[in-house]
Amino acid sequence: MHYLLQIIFSNRTSGLLLLIFATAMAIATFIENDYGTETAKALVYGAKWFEIVILLLGINFAGNIAKYNLISWEKAPVFLFHIAFIIIILGAGVTRYRGYEALMTIKENEASDRMISIDSYLQVRAGNGATQENFISDRLLMSQLGFNYINEAVDFENTEINLKLKRYIPRAQFILTDSIGGKTYLQVVIADNDERKDFYIEKGTRENIYGISIAFDTANKLKNDVFITKKNETWSVSFPEVTDYFSMILNKAGSYPKDSLVPLKLKALSQIRNIPVVFNEIHEDKYKEIVSTEKKTDKKNEESAIILEVTSGDEIKEITLFGGPGYMNPYSTLFINNIHLDIRYGSKPIQLPFSLFLKDFILERYPGSESPSAFYSKLQVQEKNNFFNYTIFMNNVMNHKGYRFFQSAYLPDESGTILSVNRDFWGTTITYIGYALLALGMLLSLFWKTSHFGILLKSLK
Repeated sequence: MHYLLQIIFSNRTSGLLLLIFATAMAIATFIENDYGTETAKALVYGAKWFEIVILLLGINFAGNIAKYNLISWEKAPVFLFHIAFIIIILGAGVTRYRGYEALMTIKENEASDRMISIDSYLQVRAGNGATQENFISDRLLMSQLGFNYINEAVDFENTEINLKLKRYIPRAQFILTDSIGGKTYLQVVIADNDERKDFYIEKGTRENIYGISIAFDTANKLKNDVFITKKNETWSVSFPEVTDYFSMILNKAGSYPKDSLVPLKLKALSQIRNIPVVFNEIHEDKYKEIVSTEKKTDKKNEESAIILEVTSGDEIKEITLFGGPGYMNPYSTLFINNIHLDIRYGSKPIQLPFSLFLKDFILERYPGSESPSAFYSKLQVQEKNNFFNYTIFMNNVMNHKGYRFFQSAYLPDESGTILSVNRDFWGTTITYIGYALLALGMLLSLFWKTSHFGILLKSLK
């Protein structure tokens, strides 16, 4: 035991741990540049081995305080160096396990008290018609370089449901390729926050997309289905409610009647539950697959996908979920072992104890250019018996009830703001205390009589 402690508290171990730490940080920088922040977190910043290295550094510093008897007036600067690093490591641990970051989007003249997490989670709602329970996994860090793992167990009314990762696809996208004797697919396009999303529904199946149940030539029609089938060699559709549409080909508006089978207007924009939907095209003799597309340099976080194997009792099913950091897509549905599952992969919603009302968003540009020079968010903080105004802009952060709000970005149509939110009061406070002690130790080392600089100054005199 004594020999082991000698190794742990030796200067060689200190040097080795610092070398590993510095090398890991350098490698993580290159990984983040080439593969994104999530991959860097998965392999380095959020990895258990990296936490162990940092923990061993803290133990090493603490052991050296006792080993070299640094708790003395003569060795105060060196003691401050060691205790400062220990406190910084402690603050990093508090940040890692207690703090979090989120994003908040607010449109002008609207209020919001909800934000979404930076990290991704697997969110599951299990129900049987009578009861429903919600489950949220620990944060998921998926790496484009592999080594990914998901194995979650959900216990709903004494029935266990296991969710296991089969495949992770970064920058995921469905594509159709020609195939002799292939299947028929209905291509549905939905605009989500000015972003186009394509869905392909196989003939004979039913899918729930953004809360809209679409049945494509299935054997049975349910009450709330948008039902599409072939009638007299013509593709026809039936809506559960009167639905307006605008044909971009004919440049003409019209309406679909309720519960009546009428010809389907392809490439027409329909409003279903206030969601813009286009039944774009019907593809025959196709094979559908999911692929990883080329990296787009103009997009920070591109949507990924995970394929899960869901097991309960004797049943085994697969489900593909699109999402990732910054995405909070609608739930995808799955029915297994008499249990209805709603599953989502991506950011989770976080409730604020107050609301933010965006009174005005101001974007300034450089003269004679479209490039933004600065942007401001004029907010009103609204909570019970307390209203006040605050303007957030670059380097002007709003602190309120332990939350820090930063100006991060803005909506593409400039109709609102995107704020970065940090919730880490204790982690930040502890870390700043560590930085202050580190700075004090550096300052004292220049003037302390027993320090290297003090002895050198004395010899010069």
